[in-house]
Amino acid sequence: MSEPEVSPTANDGVVDLDARRVVTPKKRRRTLITIFIVIVALAAGWVVWFSSLLTSESVSVIGVEGAPAEQIAQAAQVPLGVPLAQLDTQGIADQLVSIPWLASVDVRRGWPHDVVIAVVPRTAIAVTGSGLGVDAKGVEFAPTTKLSAKLPTVTGDGIGLVSAMGVLNSLPDDLRPKVAKLSATTRDNVELTLHSGAIVKWGSVEQAELKSQVTRALLKRKAKIYDVSAPELPTTFKEKVKR
Repeated sequence: MSEPEVSPTANDGVVDLDARRVVTPKKRRRTLITIFIVIVALAAGWVVWFSSLLTSESVSVIGVEGAPAEQIAQAAQVPLGVPLAQLDTQGIADQLVSIPWLASVDVRRGWPHDVVIAVVPRTAIAVTGSGLGVDAKGVEFAPTTKLSAKLPTVTGDGIGLVSAMGVLNSLPDDLRPKVAKLSATTRDNVELTLHSGAIVKWGSVEQAELKSQVTRALLKRKAKIYDVSAPELPTTFKEKVKR
């Protein structure tokens, strides 16, 4: 008499490969979603990088108006018809940094078709004898607008000019308007001429706060020259003594 046939099971070490190949509806849906996302991403990348749907068609300059804005737009030489994603914004900005009156420039993509050039013009805090503006860093430039007649006149060049403008920029609001002229030939011999005609030998830009306090106190005395270059030992010359 023969023994009954027994079907193999997992416990017997036999793997049902057909069962593993079964694709459930959940797996099929997940696969389709993944394929859809990849297709959408590829299509979006093509539209942004290579199609004509998002190309440069116009240039906007913000921060200045009129002739200065036209100068910026012309100097930028923005290529039109180029996909914005491929636009070399840094290269455009690099073409503009040599314009003397520009303090900073930032080129941005203005989707879908605009190229935005945001600029900040230099601010003059003094004027040279030839009418150029000078900013707080000692950079001379031809101003884009009419400068205030109240700006002091500065004489100097190189490190002397930089030091003089550093001193002027460090003056407190109550002292700066008193300055009519300033000059320097080195970083340590900045000299201020006040509207009263008095001269303040300031020295270098160091100890600006202490020098301002000392100058403020000394100006209560009538003198032709105030020396605060060593603020711990200030000196006045040709002082009018009250009798």
